[in-house]
Amino acid sequence: MIIANPIYDVVFKYLLEDAEIARDLLSTILGEEVVQLEFKPQETSTESNDSIKILRLDFKAIIKKKDGSFFKVLIELQKSKQVFDVMRFRRYLGDNYRKEDQMIGNDGKAIFRTLPIITIYFLGFLLNNVPSGVIKVKREYVDAVTEEILGVKDDFVELLTHDSYMIQVGRLPIESRGKLDRVMQIFSPMYQDKADKHQVDFQGDIHDPLVWKMVERLGRAIASDEYRDKMDVEDEIDRIFERELGKKDIVIAQKDKLLNKSEKRYERTKKQVENANKRTELEKRRTETEKKRTEVEKKRTEVEKVRAEEQKKRAEVEKIRSEIEIQKNVALQIEIESLKRQLNLI
Repeated sequence: MIIANPIYDVVFKYLLEDAEIARDLLSTILGEEVVQLEFKPQETSTESNDSIKILRLDFKAIIKKKDGSFFKVLIELQKSKQVFDVMRFRRYLGDNYRKEDQMIGNDGKAIFRTLPIITIYFLGFLLNNVPSGVIKVKREYVDAVTEEILGVKDDFVELLTHDSYMIQVGRLPIESRGKLDRVMQIFSPMYQDKADKHQVDFQGDIHDPLVWKMVERLGRAIASDEYRDKMDVEDEIDRIFERELGKKDIVIAQKDKLLNKSEKRYERTKKQVENANKRTELEKRRTETEKKRTEVEKKRTEVEKVRAEEQKKRAEVEKIRSEIEIQKNVALQIEIESLKRQLNLI
């Protein structure tokens, strides 16, 4: 059957504006029955900047759990065709964490409380490390010491954490393994018409009630000139986006080239500075060595001078001693001569 391509934001939004389809689709993804759904059109937006284009849809839902209990949540659905900027996704999520839901208390007065959040991401690109088409990131309360799964829930924890679902349309399987696969196949690119990407030649299981409802609605969209015109506009926006992104890639490549040159120049300069510092340090050490050698020579000279002075003093002392010895010998000779004369007289 020929239907509008739901990968287009305008078609995807049109599909989920049908409350029954939105409720059944979310129930299928979550694996739990959504019994009441409030679509918040004031929260619907298509955001774009130089790096990303995202469709946001927010819902307030009452979900019936498998144990029969009910709980109210805020469901944030985001859809992106291009590789996403994580910070932008986180910012949108942060916006919803700050929102409060108005309720009527037992006293009849309005009260405000935050709701638990469930996020669903439709991705038009592939996650490198995740081979499955639909994945669920599920929280568990686990004892950090024993690794025991506690099987409990607490409002404080629930309001600070959330479950998340990610749908990679490019990895949706050809063969369906159950209801979720059958329903998700309507978003698979394998049925896209190569001659006209606005439409899909859907060959999936239309006997599934939800699939049939989606096929009927998307069939009306492809027959509408208004939605074909909107898809043309979206194509033009995507072409402008890709062209600007291409320009950006060229600029980034040029900047990377300049950066590489700058890094190489920096490395050369750094090496030159290091070599200059090494030479300076070597000259400094050589100068210190010369200075120490000079000091050693000076001390040696001083020692030699002291030794020479000591030798000179020693020579003077020897000279004086020699003179004294001579004087003693002369005096002794005189005394001997005197004694000889006296003996001759006797």
